[in-house]
Amino acid sequence: MGQVKRQVKNAALVAMAALAVFGSTAHAQEIYVHGGTLGAGIGAALPLNSWAGVHAEFEGLGFSHSVNVDQNKYDGHLKLLQGGLYLDVFPFQSSGFRLTAGALINDNELSAHAVPNADGNYKIGDDYVPAVGAAPSATVTLPRVMPYVGIGYGHKPVSKGFGLTFDLGVAYGRPRTHYNVPAIYSMFTTQANIDEQEQKISNTVERYKIYPVLQIGVTYRF
Repeated sequence: MGQVKRQVKNAALVAMAALAVFGSTAHAQEIYVHGGTLGAGIGAALPLNSWAGVHAEFEGLGFSHSVNVDQNKYDGHLKLLQGGLYLDVFPFQSSGFRLTAGALINDNELSAHAVPNADGNYKIGDDYVPAVGAAPSATVTLPRVMPYVGIGYGHKPVSKGFGLTFDLGVAYGRPRTHYNVPAIYSMFTTQANIDEQEQKISNTVERYKIYPVLQIGVTYRF
C-alpha cells in the first residue's frame, strides 16, 4: 500500500512540476474534470502561445474483471492509476480541434487468481491438477511510461468560463506477466507445464499492447 501511495504521489508531482515550468509563460489557465477509458480524474491546462499548449492530469479507476485463458477462468481486479503529460497543437486558428502527444505515467495492474473447473481442477500446461491449496495467480502490469498520440477538442484559450474537452487516441505499452503457482502443485505437475501456462497467459495479454483512450470532460478557464 505504501508503494502505491508513493507512486501516486510521484505521478502527481511530475504533473504539477510540468505545469509550474510552463506556467511562467502562460497568460491564462484552465482546470478540468473528465472520465472515460482511463478512469475519472482531474487536470490542468496552460497555453504556450496561440497555437500550442500543455496539459497534465491524474486519473484512476478500479473494477473486478474475469478472463479466460486455455480453459482456465481467472477472477481478478483491474486497477488503473496514472498521470499524464501532454503537448497540444492547434492547427486551425478558429477551432479548438487539436493534435495531442505525450506520455502516461502509470501504475496499472491486473491481478487475478484461477477458478477451479466443474471437476475441482486447475489446468496448468497440459495437466489438470486438483485444487488442494491456494489458487495459482497471475499479475499483469504495463510499462511505467507509455507514449500517447491522439486528437481532441478543447484546452485552447478563448474566453473565461466553462467549456468542454474531448480526447480520442491510443497509448502503447507491452504488458508484462508474472504467474505464481503455490509449491504444493509441484506434486502434480512439472515446471515445464508451469512455464507453458505462464507463456499462454503472456501470449493472451500481449494482444493488448494498444490501449484505446476516450475521455470527455468539463473545463473551467479563469
